Amino acid sequence: MMKLVKKIVVSTIVMAVCFLFVNCAASPEARNRVVFPITSNNFKIINSEGQIMQVNIAPIKDFNTLGLIFVESSATFDSDNNIIEGSKITFDMLMKEAYKLGADDIINLKIDEIQNISITEERRVVPVRVRRGEEWVTVERETTVQIINKTVHYKANAIAIKYTTNVVPPTTSNSQDTLNTGLNVRNIIRN
Repeated sequence: MMKLVKKIVVSTIVMAVCFLFVNCAASPEARNRVVFPITSNNFKIINSEGQIMQVNIAPIKDFNTLGLIFVESSATFDSDNNIIEGSKITFDMLMKEAYKLGADDIINLKIDEIQNISITEERRVVPVRVRRGEEWVTVERETTVQIINKTVHYKANAIAIKYTTNVVPPTTSNSQDTLNTGLNVRNIIRN
């Protein structure tokens, strides 16, 4: 049973690596040879390992860029990583800035986090369990407690975009070669 599991894991890894190398090494013409559209613009036929599959292709939207947006925020976290004050950058903050430019969406979002950790000591009265004879009792004692707070300053930028029209996928003839020219993955699994 263990050999079978190892064989499956190894063959999966080998297939993934082979796919990555073949996909990177193949020329764009070779990669496009196995994908060609059917008469409808909403479907493409893909030849994969000798099986022909029909895949629904969603229309792509074209857009115009309207400019950069910038958002900053700060949040203070306690030692349990709970937010005490402030907030992280949210998508709502970004969209409010994009809306000011008349945008529909954002792309190329980048967020920087600048952390500042502060450790302070305070004198506090803390309940402590002590043994008195045969019993345990709770006694309040004054002690020094370290308080660790982390303040994170977030700086985000993105490109605001306005959608224009749908991009129609290019149409090509259906007379393209449908033979599989890639690796035969089934033989790798059998070995």
